[in-house]
Amino acid sequence: MKKKLLALAVGSVLSAGAQAALSDIIITEYVEGSANNKAVELTNTTGTPYTFSDSDVVTYSSYSNAIHSPAGVSILKGITIAGNETIVLTNGEVTTELLTAISDNGARHFAAGVYNDVSHNAMNFNGDDHVALRDGNTIVDIIGVDGSKWGEDKTLIRRAAADGSSLPTPDAKYVPTNWAESIPDGETISKDNFADLGIPTLGDYVEPPVVEELTMIPEDGGLFANTLARYVGKEVTIPADMNPTEAGEQGLIVTRTYGFNFNNYSNNITASYDRANYQPNQIHVAGSPEAKAYNDQNIDRTLLITGAYAPDGELAYYPDFNTDPANNYIRIQDQIVGMTGMITGSAGNYTLTVTEDVDNSNFIHHSDRGGVNLNTSTAETAFAIKVATQNVLNLFNSPFGGDQNLHADNRGAETDEEYPRQKAKLVEAIFGLDADIVGLMEIENNGFGNNGTIAEFVEAINEKYFIVRDDLKDDPNSETNRYVFIGFDSNGDTVLDALDSVGSDAITSGIIYRPTKVTVESSRIIKMPEQHAPTIVNDNNVVVKDRYDEVLESGDNYQRNTVAATFTINNTGKRLTVAVNHLKSKGSTCYEDWDGVDFGTDENYYDSAPDLDFQGQCENFRVAAAVQIGEELEKIGGDRVVLGDMNSYAKEDPMLVLTSNPTNKELTTARDTFIGKTPQFNTAGNPVKVTKTYGYISAVDKKDKEEGKISWSYSYNDEIGSLDHVLITPSLDSRLIDAKDWHINAAESSYFDYNIVRFDSDDGLVPAKGNDATADRFYAEDAFRSSDHDSAIISLSYQYAETENNAPVLVTVSSGTMEVPYVLPSSVDVQAGDIAKISLKATNDDADTSEAILPKYAMSANQSFAHFEVAGITAGTYAATMTLERNGVTVTGSEVSLKLEATKKDSLTPKLTVPESDGSGGSFGIFGILSLLGLGFLRRKH
Repeated sequence: MKKKLLALAVGSVLSAGAQAALSDIIITEYVEGSANNKAVELTNTTGTPYTFSDSDVVTYSSYSNAIHSPAGVSILKGITIAGNETIVLTNGEVTTELLTAISDNGARHFAAGVYNDVSHNAMNFNGDDHVALRDGNTIVDIIGVDGSKWGEDKTLIRRAAADGSSLPTPDAKYVPTNWAESIPDGETISKDNFADLGIPTLGDYVEPPVVEELTMIPEDGGLFANTLARYVGKEVTIPADMNPTEAGEQGLIVTRTYGFNFNNYSNNITASYDRANYQPNQIHVAGSPEAKAYNDQNIDRTLLITGAYAPDGELAYYPDFNTDPANNYIRIQDQIVGMTGMITGSAGNYTLTVTEDVDNSNFIHHSDRGGVNLNTSTAETAFAIKVATQNVLNLFNSPFGGDQNLHADNRGAETDEEYPRQKAKLVEAIFGLDADIVGLMEIENNGFGNNGTIAEFVEAINEKYFIVRDDLKDDPNSETNRYVFIGFDSNGDTVLDALDSVGSDAITSGIIYRPTKVTVESSRIIKMPEQHAPTIVNDNNVVVKDRYDEVLESGDNYQRNTVAATFTINNTGKRLTVAVNHLKSKGSTCYEDWDGVDFGTDENYYDSAPDLDFQGQCENFRVAAAVQIGEELEKIGGDRVVLGDMNSYAKEDPMLVLTSNPTNKELTTARDTFIGKTPQFNTAGNPVKVTKTYGYISAVDKKDKEEGKISWSYSYNDEIGSLDHVLITPSLDSRLIDAKDWHINAAESSYFDYNIVRFDSDDGLVPAKGNDATADRFYAEDAFRSSDHDSAIISLSYQYAETENNAPVLVTVSSGTMEVPYVLPSSVDVQAGDIAKISLKATNDDADTSEAILPKYAMSANQSFAHFEVAGITAGTYAATMTLERNGVTVTGSEVSLKLEATKKDSLTPKLTVPESDGSGGSFGIFGILSLLGLGFLRRKH
């Protein structure tokens, strides 16, 4: 039964002279009919007038478009609605029938501007858009939610209050049961029913449904989409366990943390049933039926979480986050519990619109912020060496006083305020990693002079290590942890300066290391393949162009060169080669991505390249790079670590080449690849089927699997996986102590990054996060969101004094002192008071023992290791003999003899290589080797 609102208004008149408020105005009818028949009825529930202010607006859609009059201002501007009056707002092009109904009902109507005049501020809502009365951004009354056909082809009227005699009050959130469909007598639908438009009419009150827990039942067939379909249009709460019939806890897991979504102009989150959505090729071989099935599972499990409109950088339903994001962060892998909202949408596109405020108790951190937590435990006679990756997200200093980039324009910080913020966060990331060798990706390629980016970055890192006391050398801030970078004299002029670079891209890879832990033996640049294939043409042999009228695919493609260094591990005779890589992007295209596409006679093509196996673009080109890396490093031999951003998930083709290919998938290179000017595979340029794999072990993947985990270092859209890898040769497997992805970046919202502004193609630099205050609220000088890729790190165990091929043990000389390791044979029973002694003999002309001070040490019971700190020593080669004495007699079996190579500790000036430029794969430069030997003709330009 319908009730006239005026009949319920008795006694609601305010005292004389009182002014109604916006909260006294309610939406009483909604029309979404054929063509442009769209209308909203507003009623003043008091007996006194209200004049709408400039901040009073009616909005619709996920963009919260304010409806404008033909004059281009809020449709409410300047309107006074009398006490108990009802007015109607209409689309500017409604039918005469609708206008006649309003007139016959004695109501005033106000037409919105048409699209040609006011664009998206016309009244163009559809049945899947909310409509709200707002005071600025604050919702006063609302009907509908975005993304669900709740109001399509319907006329809806407000229901009466619970007692049936009181006026309804505004709803700050949409309550479906507060609305009734207005179906004329004898009809079955409400579409284009205007009979009561302009007459405030109420439907009967109905009891709102109880909020249910979102629960999967057996009839859903294990499909989360079926579960969500049962709750469409209902308000639900997210329980800790959404499937009580299954063992364990099936929760709702964050698979994309909050970020500004330009599709609906709100901050939102993507969650997934039971687990985060992994990129299918992280788990299954790319292109396999299993990968495709997993992709379908991801689609089925996904739920978008959104809320009411909020300013950029805020969540309308999470007030604590808006004021203190650092202590109320949301990370990928968090579990959502107790959140209440309304389910809308359809298969593959479901949304939970949050209707109740949340706090940090609604998010359980399964991947909390914290340190690396890398295991480095070894026996007393051993020590750990840590090797890590760090993507520095386009760290460029050239616009801020650094040396000029000779290859391209700035890709990093945009302003003087942003650059120090970016650098500070990256410094904290390196400090937190605490690795002995770090491979850097995406650092500016502006040379190796004092004003180059890598030099300035290392200088900033080393400021963290300010303690110079020997007795505090184990302190995290000790100067013994300082780094040096490796430079490459690319033009061969024996000067390390701004004219040197690695390849010709704007960014490059780099290596920094701690000379207290390792010593550079040699270094090299490994040239990566280039592609010079035909340009993509249509059936008329016309070059195809894209939507910007640029060549769709020229056939000329490039990759960043690999940088590699071979180190000797200090206190051993062992060598370790580390190669740092950054392979071709998935977002670029190569010839193979378009080969086979039917362009017909089209001269412009607007679609993206096909990606049927989810590898992105250029996977064949990356396969060619993987072959080049494998072949060149095999020439070096020995223990090797291949690390960096491979732009390939764990089971994609390039990784199968470098590791293993257990399913014998057919792996193919790109066509027309060259190393320099030399064809990589054959002079015809034909692609090659790759049958050889190189047997590397993915260290992080191995350790994660031991703990029942799946590795991930990167987040894209609503999927996670590993693009950043640390691969080791099988010879290092027994040395591997631990391996981790440090989730400081991929798990975090980009709002925590350094950015203050972003570049807009139309407006230039605009605020990146709504405004500067928002950017400052998120920013902290810490490692979190210092980049977009997570760091990966491994720890390797080395025995003191171990060696290979009769090589000497490398010890470093600092201030005339060297430490010589003495590892006692396991057969020796060391007793308290036993004396460890050392003797030295010079074995080359540089060595000198004439002023050597040879210490003796009293041992503890069962002690198995000692360090002799020998002073008065010069660099050179020595023969050392160490023994244990008890009561003046040498203990049987305690004698250990070592060949020592005592070198001056690498200084904090960069180490330099002159690469060959003859088109070969790369070379260890003789100049680099000579520079490490201390020959002084290599200069560094200041």
